[in-house]
Amino acid sequence: MSRFTTALFAGIVVACAGVATFTLTPAAAASDADAAAVKQATATCKAQVKEEAQYHEMSLWARHKAVKKCVAEALAHH
Repeated sequence: MSRFTTALFAGIVVACAGVATFTLTPAAAASDADAAAVKQATATCKAQVKEEAQYHEMSLWARHKAVKKCVAEALAHH
């Protein structure tokens, strides 16, 4: 391989490693209390949306969006 190709490949590997490190660090920093709050909010919202879906015809996509919105609102008040 030429020096240019080797340098280009090494740069790409370093850039990918830097991006992976940057994106994984905030996720690893979440505390157990935050994880428990998200789990509790998700369970509550799933039950709420399931109850609502019995009375109103909702697609799977609509239920998914409703759960995500409910969890976001619940965690905003947390």
